[in-house]
Amino acid sequence: MNAYTRQCAGRQGGAVGTPPPASGLLPEATGPDGRTAEHSGLDQLGGFAAAQLGRLCDVVGIDAPRRTAHQQVLCDLLGPAAARPLASPPPSPSFVSDDHTPVEFSLTFPMGADVVLRVLAEPGCAARTLSGNARTAWAAVGRLAAQWGFRLDELTRVSDLFLPPVPHGPFTLWCALELRPGGPPGLKLYLNPGVRGADRSLETVEEAMARLGHGPAFEPVRCYLRSRFPERATLMFFALDVGPWAEPRVKVYVVHHDATAADAGDAARLVPGACPDRVADLCRRIGGDGPFSRLPLISCYSFTGADTGSPTGHSIYVPVRAYVRDDQEARDHAVRLLREYGVPSDPLDRALAALTARHLSAGVGLISYLSLVQAGRQAPRITAYFSSEAYRAFPPRDDTGPGPGPEAAADGRSATNPARSAGASADQ
Repeated sequence: MNAYTRQCAGRQGGAVGTPPPASGLLPEATGPDGRTAEHSGLDQLGGFAAAQLGRLCDVVGIDAPRRTAHQQVLCDLLGPAAARPLASPPPSPSFVSDDHTPVEFSLTFPMGADVVLRVLAEPGCAARTLSGNARTAWAAVGRLAAQWGFRLDELTRVSDLFLPPVPHGPFTLWCALELRPGGPPGLKLYLNPGVRGADRSLETVEEAMARLGHGPAFEPVRCYLRSRFPERATLMFFALDVGPWAEPRVKVYVVHHDATAADAGDAARLVPGACPDRVADLCRRIGGDGPFSRLPLISCYSFTGADTGSPTGHSIYVPVRAYVRDDQEARDHAVRLLREYGVPSDPLDRALAALTARHLSAGVGLISYLSLVQAGRQAPRITAYFSSEAYRAFPPRDDTGPGPGPEAAADGRSATNPARSAGASADQ
């Protein structure tokens, strides 16, 4: 998840290449073009990311057969990009991560429950046009739905809004898998609100929420955005939970430009039961009072089937990588946060070791975001988001100024071999 999407929100996709499927229709399930994890080497994108995923599965106690199945799904999602050598540039300027690796991992720490592993991928990352990106990504969703027996009714109802003939923006659709100890993964879809143009993003989300029956509950968020859009607040994602979720959600992600910690707390007031002070405190402990100008704060408003007339959940995402010197400092922030909420931090350290062999003080950006989720009567949840760093590990920030950091990244093309750089860092 990358806040750079604002910079490219108005970019129009090329009209050349294979067009996306017709509006309102999902593609038929077809065989993937990607190579499997066991046939992809660590010097290829798929093999490298799948190996990281396998080690993370070990961290959360997922058994070997399911681990292998999850690695296979990740490589299938990456399609032709899975076999791409890491010595080559990234397959596209993917905004999933700062170095344009089209994969992101995260661990969610619920209070009193097991840690949950999630992996996010951009299925269309190998496409040469945005139209091709859309076609590939929506085909991948169709394959997963057919494989796991998921219905896509809600996605179909809004497909014409998020699948225009000529898409705009930096992406069309991302897929996230919540990996479970039993049964198929939970599937989350992230759609681009600005796909019909950034200036129409609020209109697009309003219509989508109305079609899905969440129009009244979205009204507080709409009113909040109306007075701030687009200078102070823009829309980042429109997300859907697909499959056998206990309580599937629709989610709307709002980017707060140059916001303060107090502004972030105020944004949480739209959700009954959310504590604004918790939100502001998390922001302050990482970036002070603000304003958060290097990378913006992000709110997520979630909506369930309950007819409440307001959002049912709120999450705050703090881009910790932009406000610390290195990943050691980011890790320390995460540990203190987990301890404050009574959650063991050992899985966090094991996950970091599973992702890289470099010293945490040797780079910044491995831990990209820290988030706090508040929803109804549920206990708060903490989530840490991790970059794969398949193409590049960014150097520590210069304490005397903005310095070299993720926000200075252009295209990830100056990356070194990640396996070689990890080994070099470990030897220091």
